[in-house]
Amino acid sequence: MRAVVRQAVRDVRTAPPPPPADPSADPTIAALRRVVDDLAASTRAIGELMLEVAPACLSDTEAADVLALLCD
Repeated sequence: MRAVVRQAVRDVRTAPPPPPADPSADPTIAALRRVVDDLAASTRAIGELMLEVAPACLSDTEAADVLALLCD
């Protein structure tokens, strides 16, 4: 769980990647892209919630240590 929280905090602190310039015409690839985008949005939301508890002045490791108590 600590690794998930650490990654979520790191994701929020970094800029999100730009959307693809040319979406795929293949419906399977387009559907998979939507799933990946939804997963990324969920991870970002978790990170934002965690940063409300652990301020941005903490390093990723320090934030994960503080938040690990809540995750247990």
